[in-house]
Amino acid sequence: MHVNDVFKRDSMTFSFEFFPPNSEQAAIALLERIHELEQLGPSFVSVTYGAGGSTRDRTHDLVLEIKRKTSLEPVPHLTCIGQSSDDMSQILHRYAEEGVGNILALRG
Repeated sequence: MHVNDVFKRDSMTFSFEFFPPNSEQAAIALLERIHELEQLGPSFVSVTYGAGGSTRDRTHDLVLEIKRKTSLEPVPHLTCIGQSSDDMSQILHRYAEEGVGNILALRG
């Protein structure tokens, strides 16, 4: 569901924001917490980028894990800093193929 539709449907919403983990062990622990938080029924969850896009790949991987393994609607942050138009196109195609329909586009 598109986030705009959530805001139209619900008079009150809440979400969680996740920062991508920096190790495989942390990724496993985070996904366990996400499954626990899923039971609270957030309207959506967002996944941040690190400073200057330093966690870009981990952001994208976490977004797809959330999409594949939970009922939550992920809203990935996407920044253009340090990325070519080809990079951006690949990211957007990857999300589209996995059914990720919401993006929080950031300039920097």
